[in-house]
Amino acid sequence: MTASAAVDQISFRRIIRRNIALPLALGVVTMALFIALIAYLVNTMSWVEHSERVIGNANEMLRLAVDRESALRGFLITGDETFLAPYQLGQPRFETEINTLMQLVSDNPSQVEQLKRIRGVQQRWDQFAQEMIDLRRRNLDYTEQVKSGRGKIEFDETRRLFGQFLSVEEALRQQRSSDARSVTSILVGVFLLFSLSISGFIAYRGRRDLVNLSEAYDGVLARQAEHTEVLQQQVWLRSGQRLLAEKIVGQSSSPLVGRAILDFLAEYLDVAVAAMYVRDRATSSLKRIATYGFSQESEQAARTFREAESLIGQAAVSRRTLVLHDVPDDYVKVVSGTGMSPPRNLVVLPIENDGIVNGVVELGFMRNIAPRDHEFLQLIANSMGDSIEAALYRERLQDALAETQQLNEELQVQQEELRVSNEGLEERGRALVESQSRLEAQQAELEQTNVQLEDYAKRLERQKADLLEAQDELAANAARLEQSSRYKSEFLANMSHELRTPLNSSLILARLLQENRSGNLTEEQVRYAETIHASNSDLLVLINDILDLSKVEAGQIAIESGTVPVDSMLQSLREMFEPMAAAKHLQFSVERAPGVPEAFVTDGQRVTQILRNLLSNALKFTEHGEVALTVAAGDAGTLRFDVRDTGIGIAADKLELIFEAFQQADGSTSRHYGGSGLGLSISREFARLLGGRVSVASEPGKGSVFTLWLPLQGPAETQSRATQVTEPLTLPVRSKPTPSPVANAASVQTGNAQPTIGDDRDNLRHENRLILAIEDDLVFAEILRDLTHELEFDFVHATDATTGLTLVRDMQPTAVLLDVGLPDRSGLTVLEWLKNDPATRHIPIHIVSATDHAEKALHLGAVGYTLKPTARTTLEAAIRRLETRLQQRMKRVLVIEDDAAMRESIRALLQSDTTEIVAVATLAGALEQLSTTLFDCVVTDLALPDGTGYDLLEQLAADVTHQAMPVIVYTGRMLSGDEEHRLRRYSKSIIIKGAKSPERLLDEVTLFLHSVESSLAPEQQRMLRTVRQRDNQFEGRTILLAEDDVRNIFALSHVLEPLGAKLEIARNGREALEALNTGREVDLVLMDIMMPEMDGLTAIAHIRRDARFAHLPIVALTAKAMAQDRMRCLEAGADDYISKPIDVDKLISLCRVWLRQR
Repeated sequence: MTASAAVDQISFRRIIRRNIALPLALGVVTMALFIALIAYLVNTMSWVEHSERVIGNANEMLRLAVDRESALRGFLITGDETFLAPYQLGQPRFETEINTLMQLVSDNPSQVEQLKRIRGVQQRWDQFAQEMIDLRRRNLDYTEQVKSGRGKIEFDETRRLFGQFLSVEEALRQQRSSDARSVTSILVGVFLLFSLSISGFIAYRGRRDLVNLSEAYDGVLARQAEHTEVLQQQVWLRSGQRLLAEKIVGQSSSPLVGRAILDFLAEYLDVAVAAMYVRDRATSSLKRIATYGFSQESEQAARTFREAESLIGQAAVSRRTLVLHDVPDDYVKVVSGTGMSPPRNLVVLPIENDGIVNGVVELGFMRNIAPRDHEFLQLIANSMGDSIEAALYRERLQDALAETQQLNEELQVQQEELRVSNEGLEERGRALVESQSRLEAQQAELEQTNVQLEDYAKRLERQKADLLEAQDELAANAARLEQSSRYKSEFLANMSHELRTPLNSSLILARLLQENRSGNLTEEQVRYAETIHASNSDLLVLINDILDLSKVEAGQIAIESGTVPVDSMLQSLREMFEPMAAAKHLQFSVERAPGVPEAFVTDGQRVTQILRNLLSNALKFTEHGEVALTVAAGDAGTLRFDVRDTGIGIAADKLELIFEAFQQADGSTSRHYGGSGLGLSISREFARLLGGRVSVASEPGKGSVFTLWLPLQGPAETQSRATQVTEPLTLPVRSKPTPSPVANAASVQTGNAQPTIGDDRDNLRHENRLILAIEDDLVFAEILRDLTHELEFDFVHATDATTGLTLVRDMQPTAVLLDVGLPDRSGLTVLEWLKNDPATRHIPIHIVSATDHAEKALHLGAVGYTLKPTARTTLEAAIRRLETRLQQRMKRVLVIEDDAAMRESIRALLQSDTTEIVAVATLAGALEQLSTTLFDCVVTDLALPDGTGYDLLEQLAADVTHQAMPVIVYTGRMLSGDEEHRLRRYSKSIIIKGAKSPERLLDEVTLFLHSVESSLAPEQQRMLRTVRQRDNQFEGRTILLAEDDVRNIFALSHVLEPLGAKLEIARNGREALEALNTGREVDLVLMDIMMPEMDGLTAIAHIRRDARFAHLPIVALTAKAMAQDRMRCLEAGADDYISKPIDVDKLISLCRVWLRQR
């Protein structure tokens, strides 16, 4: 018993030791095995991920290489630098990616060497690409290099090396995945066998221990399976990325790329229905480009969505994926051959490229959406966006290629035309060969004739001696004739000077008397001045005719051919002679026959001068009946101008006599009708120089027909003897320093303006309630018409500025609605003209335009500004404001001035029956008045006791109630450029106190109050006339007048000083130089040419030699009007030239041009 018990005890202990040791040993072995297995699997998966990253980077490098090659091809085809953007951006990225890749495969020397070979090949391709870019930029031939295949070889080698590199990495990835699966399977199998053996061995002895061990083992296996599942999901995601990339490679357009993506998603994710939308860059909308599984009904649904419209637009705006569960039955159908059903779940996925959403994918599933599906869609969103963007880029490149091919086809057509032309030239060459053979036959005949000519040669020698003797006699006569012509030219030049000098002062002073600026002449005295001016002008015309005749005889008339519009020339003649014909109660007509071209080539100035002479004669010699000008097409490419009259007629024996200089039909005509008899002579010579002629047909007592024939293409041979320009520079002139633009515009209209929509001009129903709309948009004009009728206003409409200006002056509307974008000129110009005209400046003008010029319009005097498109209520409010302004009889002006005397003087200056002046001395007082009273205008000083004018302006600008109120700054100190710029943001006008500042202040205030000038006090009207006589270009400018004739000094000073200029007088060239050297700043020099001590040409040369006066404008004044006089003045250094007697308007215009450049 004891021995047995001892054995049992030993056995029990052995069993106990075994049951304890074996589980312990098994646990240790199991722990070591699983730790090793997990470590191995983690290491293996890291290498798999490493391979995936290497493959992804390699694919990215290949895509960069393809993009750069495409960019190079696009630039070479089009020459457009924008195509090089992918090339230039891809180069640094390629280098960065290859360095990263080399670090990743640094453990694989063969792959590193492969990358080095790729870098070398790519560098050779970069060198080739740069050479091609340089050739293309220099427009050199690059096609030979391309045809040689040099760049293609490197690029194909790049593709091949990348393919090898990717193949190695794919093999490594598959090998690592396979090894992981094999090792896992083996280890699990060995462990299972080992566990089963141990379990079987101790099953009957330690079931509880084995059960516990089994449970522990099952837990480890579960965790291992879970981890394996995670690894398999990662492999599934990466595989999906790779398969998607393979699916879309090679697709050339966005619809194909979209279809490929949807097909892949349907296959890989079991998508039942899908659609892809791509952003349109032009409209920023999303347009459907591809569908999958759509029914016919779904295909007809909306294809385009704006941003934030529907789930598609909302996903694009929010940049997040939208998931819908339990989709309604009528949302979308999945259709098959056996039936249809709605999808159970819906995913709306935005896709991006470089952080910008460029499309949306909509997917419908018949099953629940797994988390890995959602993760996969997020993973490939950027890849899809990049693919779509690349496809769009290829489409743009294809469009550019198509355009280039079209140009190539046009070039081939031109080459074909050139080939046909060359064949024609070859045919002519054969004809020349035949002609040469005939000439050789004729040469033989001529040789026979030479024998006969030798006999004549002896007789010609004798005749030659006689001719030489006659030639010597002719040369002597020519020398005498040239001397006589020179004496004649000098006489004409001297007479021109002696006649023009007194005429100059006479014309200028008569013009000043005629304008009656001071208003102290009676109407009869003004008529006397007009008669003096007209008589002197007639004398000037006679002098010019004599000079023209002398120029024609001397061959000094230059013909300057150009394209002359027929209608424009006829219109100017109509405007010139219609008033003259009306004054004589004659009918006057200008007609253009059918078949007359729109324009012809000639010297328009000379043609107009000829027709002016002919029409002047016709009107002069016609007492009753009519004068008509008709233009018709002549024979053989000519035009004929017929001037027909019903005058006294010309006898047949006098028809040739009238074309001689200083000749008329008879002496009685000269005495009765006047004239020099030069007009027709000059006209005939001008017509001859123009390649035409003048003819006449007449019958005494019945009238005459003068016909001017001119070629359509100008004179056959340009007169080359005249090398100098015979007329001074012609510049736009203005009739007064402050013109009447309405009158100028109205002169263009020869009849009453016709309305383009029905208006009330012929049926005015309301007194003093007329609104004129100047608007070229007929639809908008009709809206304005209906609105004004509803508000009980009469309505008149004009479509252009010219018609509108005429209607404003003729009809004097109570208000104007003005568009800025008019067909003939800007509405801002119309506004400026109306506000500069005393007859129309009081009319309120409201601007309605599609462009924002509010600040400029309000500064010019507009009462308001409305920007199109606008609501009807806004227009109604604008017209209501105009009505309120019209009903306001008393206007209020707030004057802010700390000086009591100045404050009272301003009050006295601006006070009138319709204007109430409120004057305060402080900023606080001004703000108090503004808070309780509505003012129409504010006049303020900058320096105030309790603040500054800037503070007031800023507070007014911040207050919506006073933002539109005009503010005039009236200050006594000079402003810096920064201060003036700051004030211009708030103030409508800035006036510096001075001698003429009250007149300017009165002018600005009456402009912004829209006061009727005729209703002002007489003294205020006189001040306004005075300020308008001054000119901003002349104000404060110093003009040096070098002139020895006291009469001209007196006349010119009375022209220029009232415009605001300060005149410095010099009696000769030496005094002019001394005046310039005193250091006083001179803005312009008016230099007479003929002066004592030092003439004007010498003085101009001295001035130009001084570097200080290199850019000082100099205008030459001369009484000589010969062609060479102008060239001598310009060669001496003058900037411009004007001949005496001086045309006041032309002088003012010239001065204005050169002063503006200073």
